[in-house]
Amino acid sequence: MHDLLGEVLITRQPILTPQLEVVGYELLYREAESEDGPASHAPEDVRAAARVLVDGVLAMGLNELTGGEDAWVAVPVELLLEDALLDVPPTGLLLEVSGGAERVDELRAALTRHRTAGFRLVLADVHADDPRRELAHLVDVVKLTPADGWQAVVPLVRELAASGHRVAVAGVEDPDGFEALTAAGASLIQGFFFTRPRAVRGVRPLGLAPGHLALLRALAADEVDLAEVERLIRTDLTLSDRFLRLVHAACGWREVESIHHGLVLLGVRAVQRWVGLLLLSATSREAPRELVAVASARARGCELLEELRGGNRRLEAFTLGMFSVLGPDGLLDRDTLAALPIDGDVRQALEQGDGPLRELLELQLASEKAEWERLVHSGRRLGLAPRQLARAHADALTWSTTVKAAT
Repeated sequence: MHDLLGEVLITRQPILTPQLEVVGYELLYREAESEDGPASHAPEDVRAAARVLVDGVLAMGLNELTGGEDAWVAVPVELLLEDALLDVPPTGLLLEVSGGAERVDELRAALTRHRTAGFRLVLADVHADDPRRELAHLVDVVKLTPADGWQAVVPLVRELAASGHRVAVAGVEDPDGFEALTAAGASLIQGFFFTRPRAVRGVRPLGLAPGHLALLRALAADEVDLAEVERLIRTDLTLSDRFLRLVHAACGWREVESIHHGLVLLGVRAVQRWVGLLLLSATSREAPRELVAVASARARGCELLEELRGGNRRLEAFTLGMFSVLGPDGLLDRDTLAALPIDGDVRQALEQGDGPLRELLELQLASEKAEWERLVHSGRRLGLAPRQLARAHADALTWSTTVKAAT
């Protein structure tokens, strides 16, 4: 896995329903730089990049990369016209097709061939005057990516939805856009509004219960008393149930006899990580379950990056990534911070957006947004090569799928 993913920088963006349920991920990628110099980004290499993504990354298995949800993959129209993908297993895959407006008849035939082969198709980057609109009946989803704000595409969303088409809108950055587009008939939404939970449908970090605060403080002690941790978990029935689920997910085939046994199997540092996520899910009851998966990927990613750069503040890095989802772009207001048992450099990173740990979170945010130039540049400042960044992010995504399955 590592050798393969060392060749590309890859991340994912969730595809959500109006109920904020994740039904798939768009996979975003870029070739990593090789030891001989930067990868070429000339148009002729787009085809090669698509093959790397489809034949390489997807071959690893959707359970590992997307937690079993659908993978949305952007492919150049040439790949469809030349039937280059017909031998790829179509299960769990949606092909996003951009371009081809000047070759509508050829595209119609190619879409028909791929539908016959079992592929699900997305007609991407559609606009009001797009001649490809006559092909909408041949695809599963019509996808819009507004260049000038979501307001400009509301009429087109309403028109397409009224005609019976399933409409997805990408690039939605704020909750007002989410509400307006879903009201107009959009079935699927993609964008970074999702990682700003305080503003979406009243989602906000709720106050931690006294018992939860006590549990976090017990785990943060220099000498962790596992007996006290066990007692605190047992005082909350929901925490007990979720903890055992997480232990089963983390320990696999091993039989877990009790909470105490689970604590011993996991070890102190793993317990610190798992319980932190457990409590985050408890404090975000109004948030979709995917938010916990986003938090876990960020947290694990920050921890791995701290390890790769030779630092020894892995738990602080993990905590930073975990709680960063509670504010836009990882910045929390004072009321939110007051409810969390954090201080020092973690608090500085979340409150002021700077400090020695903040750069780890910035790398995670750049990766989530597929801002590759920013990611590579910032990684170099930390002494990290693109392949190391790719591996860390892939490992974080894999770990987050375990968390999502268990919570």
